[in-house]
Amino acid sequence: MFKRRDTSKTLEVDRLRQLIALGPALVAKLDLDAVLNRLLETARSVTGAKYAAIGVLDKQCRELERFVTHGLSQDQERAIGARPRGRGVLGALITDPRPLRLTDVTADPRSSGFPAQHPPMRSFLGVPIIIRGRAWGNLTEKRTGEFTEADEYAATTLATWAAIAVDHARLLAGAGKAVGAG
Repeated sequence: MFKRRDTSKTLEVDRLRQLIALGPALVAKLDLDAVLNRLLETARSVTGAKYAAIGVLDKQCRELERFVTHGLSQDQERAIGARPRGRGVLGALITDPRPLRLTDVTADPRSSGFPAQHPPMRSFLGVPIIIRGRAWGNLTEKRTGEFTEADEYAATTLATWAAIAVDHARLLAGAGKAVGAG
């Protein structure tokens, strides 16, 4: 029993280290795609997720204009086809931006299903990424079992780092364009 508790503590310390190291690493990146990919890689690692994705809302904050994934092969991405627009469970994250943890996403009444070639998903964790009052969505799919409260906390922490890093990358990109134009 002592060994099990020690292993659990080691995993939590590792998760905390990853979350702490992520912030400065994200802010150091100037490219938005690099920021999003690093964030998704860390999201998978700290939650034990098989897949992670970030949905970027349009300017009206009504639907997703961009959807970036991590954990899918290029063949899987192509087979899935069109990206989600923010309906169903993803739409719930847009209209009610707060953490959403589901044991079986397919059984949720808000679920609008998946494309035919989409990998099977059951356990779902979505957290909003709020940037200057604008919500983004982050979702991950658990490898085995359900997401825990600790996973939700880690994902919420990631969302906070993401908001800071994405806003920073956008501001730097805007400043670069202004300098280039002047």
